[in-house]
Amino acid sequence: MNLPGKDQDIKIFRQIASQSDQVYFIYDLTSQQITYINSAFKSIWRQNPDAYKQNPAAILDTIYEDDKQNIIDSYQQFLAEKTRKRVTFRIAIPYKEELGPDKGQKWVDLTVHPLGDPDNVRLVAGIVTDDTERKNNVFMMQKINARKDSILEILAYDLRGPIGIVQVLASMMQEKLSATGDEEMVDWVKNIEKICKRSVDLIRNMVNQEFLESPEVEMYKERLDIVWEMKEVVDTYQHSQEKLAKVFELTSSAEKIYAHVDSLKFMQVINNLISNALKFTPDNGIIQVHIEEKEATVLVTVKDNGIGIPAKYHPVLFDKFTRARRPGLRGEEATGLGMSIIKLIVDLHGGDIWFESEENKGTIFFIEIPKE
Repeated sequence: MNLPGKDQDIKIFRQIASQSDQVYFIYDLTSQQITYINSAFKSIWRQNPDAYKQNPAAILDTIYEDDKQNIIDSYQQFLAEKTRKRVTFRIAIPYKEELGPDKGQKWVDLTVHPLGDPDNVRLVAGIVTDDTERKNNVFMMQKINARKDSILEILAYDLRGPIGIVQVLASMMQEKLSATGDEEMVDWVKNIEKICKRSVDLIRNMVNQEFLESPEVEMYKERLDIVWEMKEVVDTYQHSQEKLAKVFELTSSAEKIYAHVDSLKFMQVINNLISNALKFTPDNGIIQVHIEEKEATVLVTVKDNGIGIPAKYHPVLFDKFTRARRPGLRGEEATGLGMSIIKLIVDLHGGDIWFESEENKGTIFFIEIPKE
């Protein structure tokens, strides 16, 4: 093959490719053919690459249906911009037990680079990496983290109540015992009250710290199914809804809705909004999460029928250390930082957050983020 311009670079590209377990390929935009592809293609796709050299579009048939449009859109964007592009997607592969346990699905990470004159790009160099193991680890971490946050909130909600009651009873006993003059018993009850207070403070600090530390972590956005992610969070609350004396509902406009998010951060935002709804919704109240897919964005709403937010606090709700902070219905304290951090995370996603609330009629929070 006689390659114009960047012959030396292409020669080096091939030398590296021949030793790599990543897929290296060169695509000719004019002929719409793959002019070079290394043997690693077979180890990832488990098919002979020769079948796709003359007809690269056939590779679309190996891509999961949910990811095909994203690949097509990314390709069109690359053609328009002629700049480096990266995209992650799933492929379906022939399942053979002796070749591995992935059962026909792999995640791959594709990066493409234009070669030659930026004003006259004819060749494209691409690298494909098998991203399955990392993706599976990320999904497992997301699942564990979502459950951890919601379980932690549920446990804190459960424990704060009984311990708080013991603390109040101890205070009442202390007043009664003071009249008897039994100083030893008074000291014991004082210790009980102190232990309860420390325990409630510990629980509160633990939950707050878990959320407050999270924005310090670097954002890592990936294209994910928001519906699946939300279900992981809401499911845990639904399993405990009798204990929490609340009803939790999750609805969406589609079975699957994709957007680029940092899952760990974004799900903590949702969990924190549900946690706030818990604090300000009386027993037998309803907390509803809805996901709406729009043309270029995804709209998430968290709605409750609780006590609402007084109008005087509306303008300052998202301020750091806001004066809008107030105790929950069971006396739960707030740091005044939670809503400002929620807004920060939404801003980092390029999104918007706002709310509607009326006292004694409930609150709706709206979060709208771009799909890309």
